Order: sequence, then C-alpha cells, then structure tokens
Amino acid sequence: MSDETVRLYRDQGFVHIPGVLSEEEVKEFRAAALELVEEEGPQIWGADEDEVQVHYVAQAWRKHEALRRLALHPTITALATRLADGPLRLYSTDVLMKKPHGALPTLVHDDETGLPLSGLSRTLSAWVALGDVPVERGCLTFVPGSHLRGPAERQEHMRDFGEFVNIADVWPEYPWRPRVTVPLRAGDVTFHHSRTVHMAGPNDSDEVRVGYGVVYADPEVSYRPGVQDQHMADLEPGQPLPADLFPLVGHP
Repeated sequence: MSDETVRLYRDQGFVHIPGVLSEEEVKEFRAAALELVEEEGPQIWGADEDEVQVHYVAQAWRKHEALRRLALHPTITALATRLADGPLRLYSTDVLMKKPHGALPTLVHDDETGLPLSGLSRTLSAWVALGDVPVERGCLTFVPGSHLRGPAERQEHMRDFGEFVNIADVWPEYPWRPRVTVPLRAGDVTFHHSRTVHMAGPNDSDEVRVGYGVVYADPEVSYRPGVQDQHMADLEPGQPLPADLFPLVGHP
C-alpha cells in the first residue's frame, strides 16, 4: 500500500483496494457465506420482508471456520492496521446479502452510531466483495471527509434503533456534500472509517449481491450497552473487550 493511498484514506475516510483476494479465495469464501446463510436463516434490516434493505448473518466469524479465516486474513488485517496507523481488535463480522430485484437502498448512516463501544477513534470497517458488485447490484456510496465531522454533527451512540436520527437532522450540510459511488469486482475490498457516512443502492440486477463486512476496532475500546450487543451479554458496561473473544489483529 502506497503512502498516497494511506493519505487518501485519512483525507476522505474511505479507500478502495482492488484484487485483495484471489479468484480461488473468492470462490471459497463466497461458498462459505452462502452455506452459513442457508444454515442460520438470515436476519433482515428493514421493518418486514416488504422493506428489506439487507439480509445478513451477524458474528459470522464465530459460526464458520472459513469466515473466521477471512476475518483474520493477513492481507486484509495488514491493510487495516496500516490505514489505522496502529493495532486493531477484531470486533464483528456480517455476511451481507441483497437479493435481486427487491432489496431496497440501505439507509444513510455511519457505523459509529450503532456500535456498542466507547473509545472509538481509529475504528474502521472492511467490506469484502464476494462477487462482482456493479452500481446496479447495490455497491456502497461514501461521503468524502464526513469522518472529520465534529461531535455536534454526529450521532455518536444509540441504545436502540428507535433512537436513530437522520443524518441531515444532525449534520445540516449533508444534502450538499459530494458522494462517491464505488463499484467493486469480486475480491476487491473497501475500507471506511467508523464515522464515514455511507449508504448502498438497491439491487436491480439479476444476481444476489454477497459481501462480508468486518469491523476492526481500537484495541482499547470498552463495552457500552447499545444495539446488537447480544454477543456481549457477559460484559459489564465500561469493561474492555477480552482478547480471547475479540483478538488483536495485523501489524502497522
């Protein structure tokens, strides 16, 4: 990774790295993702099946050995820690699917709001394309520089989804900010900061969109009760994340 790529990430809050996974790796990990979806039965983002934005399986790395290896992939973790300029901790992974001709656009959001964590500063997400994701299949769109917003322009936390605030209501400049849509080929990865505002389009293609989202958190984060924290039920508020459940990854 060049210094220019790192600078670009820090300036705009996201970066696209092509060809991270080989064709053979994409085939293996895509098959694992689809197998897990079949076994688990996916959850939905949306009020009901008529309003689905994404079908997903949470904490996938804990449920399938191949997807654990993908979350700890040495190239992906090395890229993540270089971008973050320091070590990170594996927090969570999701298999993310948009079914053809039906999945709605994913709402405009940043990841920080929905993470049940305190002490975020370098936390970022990797979005791994396990198939081609052209614009018509629901690729991600980012708002450059949105990770640099001050606290008054961010919703830093929510305890449940009912507390979610529309981005434009907390950041009035949002409607006038440029947006960058990033189509991906299978094996490409995007990285984005936890405060980067982003969204995904609908899947208007004839094929399912399959991706793998991984959150790598600051190593010093602690538990803060919030949404989707069922896997942290044994932790006390303010408790650091235990290394056996949330391992350190990569090297700067």
